[in-house]
Amino acid sequence: MSSFECYFLDCEVDTAPDLRSYADFFLNYQPSLWRRGGGDGVFTYTSDSGDTADLTVLESEPFGISVRYNIRSGGVRQGHEYYSVANLETINQVEDVGDDQFAPVGSFLKPETAWQAVEDFFANPLEKSERIEWINSDEVAWPTSS
Repeated sequence: MSSFECYFLDCEVDTAPDLRSYADFFLNYQPSLWRRGGGDGVFTYTSDSGDTADLTVLESEPFGISVRYNIRSGGVRQGHEYYSVANLETINQVEDVGDDQFAPVGSFLKPETAWQAVEDFFANPLEKSERIEWINSDEVAWPTSS
């Protein structure tokens, strides 16, 4: 049976999500509310056939909200990962935005725009939102550790 699991800020795991309970965090954005819970959330969908999709949101007060979309077919070990694109000029500028959470600066959207990706994920979780631009994470120039 298909299912959603939502891990958002410091809230309990939500297995019967009501989209309205998340909307205010994006549409009436207040950094202090995000800070209380670590500044991130993961929305996970598992289909009847075992396909999984994750939509991860990561808040950073100076930048906005980065959105990452992962999809993996049932039985396949590795899937595809995409980042939202707000500014291609800074997509290769990767920053630690807190607690060793690294993300491309160019992936941070305005909260209202990030909300569109969340809405679309709940409507059709096995497809990336068409209302925002995406880049495959393989195309980002991630820093290498030496």
